[in-house]
Amino acid sequence: MDEAAIFRAALRHDALSAPIGFLLLGLGLAAGALALARRKGGDPALTYFSLFTSLYALRLLADSQTVQLLYSPPELIWRKLIDSLTFVLPIPGFLFFERVIGRGWRSSIRWVWHLYVALALVAVPWEIVSSAPAVLFGIYRVLVLVAITVTLANLFAPGQPMDQDRWLLRISFLALGVFVILENLRALGLTPWRDNAEPVGFLIFNCGLGVIAARRIFDTQERLASIRQELETARRIQQSILPEEMPRVAGLDLAARYVSATEVAGDFYDFLPCEGPRAGLLIADVSGHGVPAALVASMLKVATAAEIPHAASPARVLSEMNQIFHGKLRNQFITAFCVHLDLEAGRITWSGAGHPPALLWRGSEGKVEELAPGGPVMGRLRRAPYPEASLPLEPGDRLLLFTDGIPEALSPAGEPFGDERLQALLAAHAPQSAERIAEALLARVAEWTGRSASFDDDLTFVVAGITAGS
Repeated sequence: MDEAAIFRAALRHDALSAPIGFLLLGLGLAAGALALARRKGGDPALTYFSLFTSLYALRLLADSQTVQLLYSPPELIWRKLIDSLTFVLPIPGFLFFERVIGRGWRSSIRWVWHLYVALALVAVPWEIVSSAPAVLFGIYRVLVLVAITVTLANLFAPGQPMDQDRWLLRISFLALGVFVILENLRALGLTPWRDNAEPVGFLIFNCGLGVIAARRIFDTQERLASIRQELETARRIQQSILPEEMPRVAGLDLAARYVSATEVAGDFYDFLPCEGPRAGLLIADVSGHGVPAALVASMLKVATAAEIPHAASPARVLSEMNQIFHGKLRNQFITAFCVHLDLEAGRITWSGAGHPPALLWRGSEGKVEELAPGGPVMGRLRRAPYPEASLPLEPGDRLLLFTDGIPEALSPAGEPFGDERLQALLAAHAPQSAERIAEALLARVAEWTGRSASFDDDLTFVVAGITAGS
């Protein structure tokens, strides 16, 4: 028989399996590309489906006579490749099953793919180095029977919750089973056709898995879109609890910045209005990030409003807020720093609750002072002590309250911004207005981190400048 006749015979032999192989390979690669594009979705089912489909397609094509004629590989090496693909193939398949139907009764689905991993770790190296391939196929076939039994038991066990994925997986698995039985009957000469029908069953089975994988990832995307919309609503609500504008107090120049690391954050600042040339300032930081921290920050707004009558006593403000939050935060806590500025008396009074100390630039002395931090964080102790301290205040002084996101901001090399750089920046820009100081500080942190809009942690600070009008 000449080469053309041999090739035509190979094409006839592969008339069913080769097109299915190329179709499945294209489907697997497309699923892989989609999984890569949507890798932030969080559900790896599509990735497992892509690997499972692609591996089966490669094995099916490698086992075809047409491909072997085209590439003419050494028979032993080609056989080793096909056998290695066979040993690896079930692993992503059962990882997919676990994502869809769970671990199974007594984690039986998980145990199956663990066994397949263990077998592949032994069998694949053996296939590569051994001159006698397929030695471990006896164990593989036994494991196939066990795996099919376990899967069917988990799929059809009474009392199982019946969702769309489980029903579709049942139908797909049964379709594959029918074609596997027909293939075995064909091998025994009990059917009138000669072609291997198993790839048709796998194609039907694979289409069912593809529908499940696609539906899961798009459902995940819809849920993520809904969550993003809810977070955007939460962000707007949280923005509404922050001061809309700086209070106007004679002799006081104010500026503030609030940059959240995520849609919602745990940082908070507010002003406690007072009569005359006086003002109370509070800055706080709730431990953690995201929605839990933001909810507590929203509660801070209510708690702060209740303390407006006591703005002249920062220690009392923190003490009573601690009473409000004690026992309500579970694993969270709050750091805070509260100051009262009496511009008529020329006095600053402050108290802290586990918060980074505020910085006070002394215009007359040309130096920066740290205001001692005070007592423990809020929410942990029922009766926490919050000592109060006071210093003279003069025109030209500058006060900076901030959360730990600023000194802890990391450069691309992993170095924190630190307290020294923060103090140096305040000293360098102290003669300027509060707004210019705020602009310079935010620009310097952005330059330090290499970011312009988002940071690893929330950044919040308030600048207060004492002007000659006091």
